[in-house]
Amino acid sequence: MNIKHTRHSKLFNIHITVLVVTSIMLFGTLGWSQDRSDEKIEQRQEQVSKESLSFRLKWLVYSSFAPHFFALEEGFFDQQNLKVEIQPGGPGLDPIKLVVTGLDLVGLASYDQILVAREKGIPVVAIAEDTTKSGVGFMSLRASGIKDPKDFVGRKVGVMLGTDKGTIYEALMNKQNIDRSKVQEIPIGFNLEFLFNGTVEVFPAFITNQPIIARNKGFEVDIIDPYEYGVRPGGNVYFTSEISLKEKRETLKRFLIAELRGIIQSQKMDDEKVVSLVMKHNPKLDKKSEIEIWKATKRILLQPDPERVGIMDHETWERTGEMARKYGLLKKDPDIGGSHDNSLVNEIHDSGALR
Repeated sequence: MNIKHTRHSKLFNIHITVLVVTSIMLFGTLGWSQDRSDEKIEQRQEQVSKESLSFRLKWLVYSSFAPHFFALEEGFFDQQNLKVEIQPGGPGLDPIKLVVTGLDLVGLASYDQILVAREKGIPVVAIAEDTTKSGVGFMSLRASGIKDPKDFVGRKVGVMLGTDKGTIYEALMNKQNIDRSKVQEIPIGFNLEFLFNGTVEVFPAFITNQPIIARNKGFEVDIIDPYEYGVRPGGNVYFTSEISLKEKRETLKRFLIAELRGIIQSQKMDDEKVVSLVMKHNPKLDKKSEIEIWKATKRILLQPDPERVGIMDHETWERTGEMARKYGLLKKDPDIGGSHDNSLVNEIHDSGALR
């Protein structure tokens, strides 16, 4: 046997093996790096291609608006290739003006606010329902013994005439055949101190949060819900401008898919988790109170039926419009047909996108 030749063959084979292994490692690394680069490029392209829009709440950030933040934090907007900025409302921030001027694409407003805006010639249109009822009620200190609208007679009742709260008060008095001349009506603002300090004995309140605030301050209260007495105006709606509905229809449809999923899914989730998502956007909130507010919001305001979520009933528009016209919030018969458009919500339900 040629020992020298055998040694050279072994050395040659070793060199070949090392070369092959090195090549595999090199090309594998390059391939992995290429995959990672492609992934990063895709991520950047996805971020660039997401469509941005601004959505204006009706009031400051708190847990009655939880479904919107749930949709945001759970990635429902991302799934629709949208980058949504949820903007707070509040004093001096009118969602209708902000949407009409183009600063926001979508806003929240009440049924009657949309009707009033259209009467003024403002071209807004409601595209889906957010909450099923107004949430306006009347709150009294338990010690007063006021538990029924008929108990208002001879008592000091806070009124906010010219607002939706004023309209609901007038409708309730009429429905109960109460002589308002026998009620001490006192014009007030939104501060609960009017009730706490005795300026009024009845306060027009939002029943999903203000009774909770009162109780947390040590005041036991009773609530009169007009809904139980047949006064049933609509709640809040999503709205946009007429031109945006024409020009950004598909964007609005994707937005509503995410939002309506937020309404449905947030009601199924753990209450503490939902509130924690809201508090990421307003850390100053009291968690214990917000959990109570969220539970009340689910129970009182949100549509529990996934097959009905987002759909605006024509009867609710007619009922709200009739009330607003009768008690002076509207000066003429409202434009019910032009005020709302269910077509996007109907398309969403028909497509099965919420299942």
